[in-house]
Amino acid sequence: MALAQETPATRSLTKAETGVLLAVMAHLVWGGMAVYFGLIRYISPVEIAVNRGLWSLPIAACVVWYMGQWGDVWKAVSKPRNVAILALTSALVVFNWGFYVWSIEVGRTLESSLGYFINPLLNVVMGYLFLGERFTWPQKIALGLASVAVLIQTFALGHFPWLGIMLATTFCLYGFLRKTIPVGPTQGFLIEVAIIALPLAGAQWWLVSKGEAHFGGTAFDTSMLIGCGVMTAVSLMLFAASIRRLRYSTAGLLQYISPSLVFLTAVFIFGEPLNTLKLVSFVIIWAALAVFSFSAIRDERNRRQDIEPV
Repeated sequence: MALAQETPATRSLTKAETGVLLAVMAHLVWGGMAVYFGLIRYISPVEIAVNRGLWSLPIAACVVWYMGQWGDVWKAVSKPRNVAILALTSALVVFNWGFYVWSIEVGRTLESSLGYFINPLLNVVMGYLFLGERFTWPQKIALGLASVAVLIQTFALGHFPWLGIMLATTFCLYGFLRKTIPVGPTQGFLIEVAIIALPLAGAQWWLVSKGEAHFGGTAFDTSMLIGCGVMTAVSLMLFAASIRRLRYSTAGLLQYISPSLVFLTAVFIFGEPLNTLKLVSFVIIWAALAVFSFSAIRDERNRRQDIEPV
């Protein structure tokens, strides 16, 4: 967790390079969570989402204590605007958690992975509309390809891919708000999970009263639900730390890592059907990301050359 701030291992890296390292680590954790959730698909998405939030709270509190950031937390919560935005981001992320787990349990992992492929391109749009980041021609081509892929996916599914679009939109908004709010990554995450802790505890109590709770049932179920919180806390704090160091469009570029892992999991581990049209739509998305990647890397190299002393 100390990787969320500068360490001897990352001190020689630039701000952007550190951001890339943290983002890659976050997305590797997210990519692996599809397999993890697949092992407990008999547990309801509600209980998994609840425990992701509840067990993230003590982990985030320990990290904040270890890093001596309690003063920053009190300063952040003293401003109503910060609390309001973090309340919104906490709602967005819990909503995203629940539907993502549900998609795995009902065999729609491929559709959810499409959403996370689209998400990077939505980040480009958000960067353009609100952060003054401008499209290059390759980025415009990438957005056009992504639009074509969504149309193909809609035809392949027989309905609008609302699940993927919803997952992409909610996480895009989450990342955008976390980037623009003046609160550190670990401090902000602690406040988020603290805000939702009481409603989540109430939801867990309701599950227990209905006899539908798995937490406390067996050692395996209990440890796996606690593990959901550990993985969630680690990945979101790494992501929040990375996104404050990167251009929002660059952060979006790196987000192809986790959906690629989820895509491979859905096809080769879960055995979800992959027809020709679905495959074509994903190939087009990958092509769009490749075009965008080439443009972003080229632009970053040009920018560095422009600022290097002669």
